[in-house]
Amino acid sequence: MKIVLINPKPKIWIKSFTLPLGLAYVAAYAMEKGFKDIQVVDLNLHSEATLPLAQVYGITATTPLINAAYALAKKIKTPENFVVLGGPHATCLPEEALLKEGVDFVIRGEGEITFYQLLEAIKAKSDFSQIQGLSFKKDGRIIHNPERDFIKNIDTLPFPARQLFGDLRAYSHPQPLLGWRKPVVNMLTSRGCPYNCYFCYKGTFGRAWRGRSAQSVVEEWEMLVKDYKVKELAIQDDMFNLDLDRAKKIMTLVIEKKLQIPFTFPNGIRADFIDEELVGLMKSAGLYRTALGVESGVQEVLDDIGKNENLSEIEAGLTLLKKYGIQTILFFVMGNPKDTETTMQKTIEYSIKLDPHFSQYASSTPFPGTRLYDMVKASGTLRVKDWDEFSQFDQKGYFDYPHLKGSTIVKYVKKAYRKFYFRPRFIFKMLTLPDFYMKLPAFIEGLWHFGFKGK
Repeated sequence: MKIVLINPKPKIWIKSFTLPLGLAYVAAYAMEKGFKDIQVVDLNLHSEATLPLAQVYGITATTPLINAAYALAKKIKTPENFVVLGGPHATCLPEEALLKEGVDFVIRGEGEITFYQLLEAIKAKSDFSQIQGLSFKKDGRIIHNPERDFIKNIDTLPFPARQLFGDLRAYSHPQPLLGWRKPVVNMLTSRGCPYNCYFCYKGTFGRAWRGRSAQSVVEEWEMLVKDYKVKELAIQDDMFNLDLDRAKKIMTLVIEKKLQIPFTFPNGIRADFIDEELVGLMKSAGLYRTALGVESGVQEVLDDIGKNENLSEIEAGLTLLKKYGIQTILFFVMGNPKDTETTMQKTIEYSIKLDPHFSQYASSTPFPGTRLYDMVKASGTLRVKDWDEFSQFDQKGYFDYPHLKGSTIVKYVKKAYRKFYFRPRFIFKMLTLPDFYMKLPAFIEGLWHFGFKGK
């Protein structure tokens, strides 16, 4: 059986050529179970690639990519093949997906086991009704099978099938304006996050945190360093350091095995789950930059988000990271439910006071499946009408609060970029970074886009 997995091409301005780990995991699991004839087509990287003929096509999609996924499904569907959609958007809105021309199945949540069982059923021409986590059409009706439990022991999953993606030097850092080494690859050491931030969707990996063992993580790390010759790692966990002992053990093993290479946490780590011992170990293992999610510089606004973190904890974590010379990038969201012009101005001032190496500011974005989306949909104030418009990095006023207009939120995002990055202190700090010049043109282009475009 010929199987082709597809990563659609995005339409948003800022994109990184990051290896799609979801497809890599799905492919690896199916191959381990005996389905060897699998090919991956990454249209983000090779936009003009020709799609080979297959019996089963699997397409992954986030919200900004979902229209591209629907167009692909329509284009490739024939009576002789099956088209499967997965990813967070399809998980959240399976009926929408199944009503689109060409879509036969939707895989909800984690895809490895469900996709494999679907392949087995297609191969055997058997019933689909017993496959948990699957939605499909039958006799004109949409059927949602029961949810599949999240995989408790993710050590049981094979390592992602990166060998299907060609030359890894074609892939870039998840933070493309800042990373420059190649090949750089991304990896996951855990799944899930127990917190309940109102802007975060938990349908794909859930709220139950599941960490791989330190031994499993370092085994993959060693393979990437020795076999794939990677020059940098990007650990993209939602919550790497929830288990402090596990995090320390991973770093200790990396050091003991002499596997130190530059690595980052582009999605961030929790500031309230680090101590000086961990920071020292991470620095010795090769960590040179990490993000921290601050979200707001006003504690009352932060408390309302559901993050369960104090600004004092963030400041203490940031101080430790600075002490060990680790670059920091802080994430802030403008347009939280309790934000006003006054609180957004305070957030800008707070980000400057903290003085990280970089700050990233985003408009509050109501992705489907989040509490924010439910709130905005119920209020009838969603201003964008097309999924292609959803991106935290293309600044839009997605909705209006009764007390705060979307256009005002965008104004403060752009103001934040200008205020933070056009400081003499920031410019001097950047000139002292030995590798900053490597990405200077891209950084300037990004700053113009975020801080000035459409002003």
